[in-house]
Amino acid sequence: MGQLKHELFDRYKHIRIVDVHNHDADYYEEKGSIAIWEKYHVDKTVLFGAISEPAAIKSDELAWDAYVKYPEKFYPFFSGFPMYDEAGIPMVKAKLEKGYYGVGETVAASTYSHLTSKLQWKSLHPMDGNLPAIYELCAAYKVPILLHIDPPFGEPIIRLEEALRYYPDTVFIFGHANVFNPPENIERLLNRYDNLYIDFFAGFTAYDPNNEYPLDSYIPLIKKYSNRILLSTDSATAQNLDYEKAINAMYEVIELCEDAVIGERIGRLNFSELIEGQPATQAQLSLLQSEQIDFDPMSINKRIANELIIKNQLN
Repeated sequence: MGQLKHELFDRYKHIRIVDVHNHDADYYEEKGSIAIWEKYHVDKTVLFGAISEPAAIKSDELAWDAYVKYPEKFYPFFSGFPMYDEAGIPMVKAKLEKGYYGVGETVAASTYSHLTSKLQWKSLHPMDGNLPAIYELCAAYKVPILLHIDPPFGEPIIRLEEALRYYPDTVFIFGHANVFNPPENIERLLNRYDNLYIDFFAGFTAYDPNNEYPLDSYIPLIKKYSNRILLSTDSATAQNLDYEKAINAMYEVIELCEDAVIGERIGRLNFSELIEGQPATQAQLSLLQSEQIDFDPMSINKRIANELIIKNQLN
């Protein structure tokens, strides 16, 4: 297991790292999450809570409320929609229109995880239930979908590849893809599909005793596909892990890459580009116009629209 390298927190603070996978929506305030992120220079956090179950509907609301309160800290995602009820599709569209930045974490397959395998709104595989229609919505709104897939081999991956082929305009993020998954498996997918991004849960690889693959074994892969690698803490959900270690592990990956350009790309730029490329929605534009909020139609995107609306609501 890796050792904490406290100097890394300050060495790479200029990157303004983004944690692309965090479940703290329901308790970030009581847990003191923001203070921890600020201490270790985590600039932005992709926030959601419960996933693929009815409780996620409330978590989605809390993620949005956190964003309204701290728009400089969060990118809210959502996961609260039924997988097999047709009513789930308009629910997803309404959230995207409102201004959420992505779908997920969505459980697209789970057999072995004691946390996700029995969730009510999980799917059996990545082409099951409402997922194909949701992929089309994600492409239309230019938002990514973050998928939980376990095991990371066999039928779930066969069906993930089917989704990647059938929906080439959809950005898929394979959540914590390195968990129990060797780098060569990930490389095969990245080599074949340009619309696939990898959420690299560095804390698991660096500190969980059940991990089989050393952190440095992933570095050639990360460097080769640096434009589609994202870093996360997964809310430090691994054995022998807390936020300090989970964040330290993200910086360890950056350190091992030994390349300033790659460090900024995997630490912030890749995800920032996914955010900045999202157009303002019709619901946002209508609200801006009805509230007589000034905006530049040539530069407006979803993020700018959200921030203008939030600022106006707070005034």
